[in-house]
Amino acid sequence: MGKGDRFGLDGPTWRWLAEEALPGVGITGVSPLKGGSTNEMLLLTTVTGRNEPYERCERYVLRRHRPSGTRTRRNTCAVEAALLRRVAATVPVADLVATDPHGHATGVPLLLYRHVEGVPLDALLARRPGAADAAELGAAVGETLARISLVEVAGPGHFHDETLTPAGRASDTELLPFVERCLDSARPGCPLTAADADALRGLAARTAHHVAAVRGHDRLVHHDFNPKNVLVSQEKGRWRVGAVLDWEQAFSGSPLYDVGNMLRFAHLYPPQFADGFVAGCRNGDADGGGLLRPGWRALSRALDLFTLADILTAPPDEAYFLRARDALHRHLAEEFGPAIDN
Repeated sequence: MGKGDRFGLDGPTWRWLAEEALPGVGITGVSPLKGGSTNEMLLLTTVTGRNEPYERCERYVLRRHRPSGTRTRRNTCAVEAALLRRVAATVPVADLVATDPHGHATGVPLLLYRHVEGVPLDALLARRPGAADAAELGAAVGETLARISLVEVAGPGHFHDETLTPAGRASDTELLPFVERCLDSARPGCPLTAADADALRGLAARTAHHVAAVRGHDRLVHHDFNPKNVLVSQEKGRWRVGAVLDWEQAFSGSPLYDVGNMLRFAHLYPPQFADGFVAGCRNGDADGGGLLRPGWRALSRALDLFTLADILTAPPDEAYFLRARDALHRHLAEEFGPAIDN
């Protein structure tokens, strides 16, 4: 990279890219990427081999990590970089190129990975694909989650740094206290009504026994496993998962957290997607990870209350709050209905 236009990048970031992350590579463009609600994401276009017979153009994604907005303190950049290295052999993820997890170069943690070609699953589902495509997409996503669930971790809890050492204290048996803490620390102006708060509190109290049942199932949990964080593409006419993105909030616990996350808004997708997802989870679980254990629907709904409580009391925007509130109401309506594990 030369001394020319830095495409809006600050000096320290430019130097880190030129000297450490991409030495000898010329940046030809920088543009913002959508989806960076927590962190800033930039798409870099590059060229190498300008003095050789053939130039090679490549694209990279630069993530500038902001402080974690969750109620758990952690170095999200260090966690994500370590997980990308750990699961790359078995789970489709972006290829990590460089990282500065402690922000030594710029004061902000940085992570650089190769851009993955594909379509965000949420955008594809919004276009209401046909039954066959929806089922195939669901199966591919379910099989990918099954692979994630096979990653065993020594003990429960959140990861706080690049060591990926769990905190050692399981949060998955403390649903009601967690919900109470969320309600007590609700963001100013939170639109959650008193009636909905009482409904959330009551549902947590009644389903806490489901949550306690997953104690000791210490597997890798993505914790944000939903369509916006899954890239898909077609290969030889069949849908496949190109990459699972955004691992920064991962922890050790029950994989049913991720099942509940993916199915939270399933009523908005073609029904064949959910059916294919369940089938894919089962097909990919042939090695015995125990992903869809007996009673998994009720268990995954109960575990999803952790995330719903967080969203409802600190919503990123009004539209997402309304979707989460609708999910809460659906959980309430289905609480006493048939929870058939098909």
